[in-house]
Amino acid sequence: TGQVTPPPNTTSPRRRTIAARMLASRQETASVTLTRRADATNLVALRQQFQATGQGTVPSYTDIIARLAAAALREHPMLAARWEEQEIVLADAMHIGIAVDTEGGLLVPVLRHVDRRSLSELAAISRELVERARAGRLTADEMQGGVFTITNLGSYGIDAFTPLIHLPQAAILGLGAIRSEPVVQAGQIVVRELLTLSLTFDHRIVDGAPAARFLQSLVA
Repeated sequence: TGQVTPPPNTTSPRRRTIAARMLASRQETASVTLTRRADATNLVALRQQFQATGQGTVPSYTDIIARLAAAALREHPMLAARWEEQEIVLADAMHIGIAVDTEGGLLVPVLRHVDRRSLSELAAISRELVERARAGRLTADEMQGGVFTITNLGSYGIDAFTPLIHLPQAAILGLGAIRSEPVVQAGQIVVRELLTLSLTFDHRIVDGAPAARFLQSLVA
């Protein structure tokens, strides 16, 4: 009487794998996070243009920023490098992972050759990968080869956070909520759409100033 029966052990193999990888990320990297506000007004307008056409798959904000990030990574290749057997290896292709929340835990399918694809192509590919991830149908190959990862918590109302690096990558970009806020431009108060970017990077591979310059290029 009065005793509470403990719940059964429901930890899945995937959850244990995720736990091991998250712990390794914390223990094996010298991680630092930079945050920066970005004016996303044009980004919002671009997505609205896709919605207005009523044709094809509408790109998500993650899709659009993945395309912008691929261009910025070409300018700042150390953010797409990886630490491999005590040496830094640069990426030879812009394969970007997108974090997907599923019932079984976090999965990171990879968008390949992001810098070579149109936004419409990226939108169609990423939607299919997200659907496959949530249905538990991703292959191992579809989660391999990423050189940079994007994770988006904006739909949950989160503004800024500290994403964990997806090993062996050098960096991960967190996207917060896009909010309409008053800002001062040319002495006038105007309403703009603002987004907070959270960039976590491995200080073993890249220093703070180059990481900051990457963010500058991304928001330019």
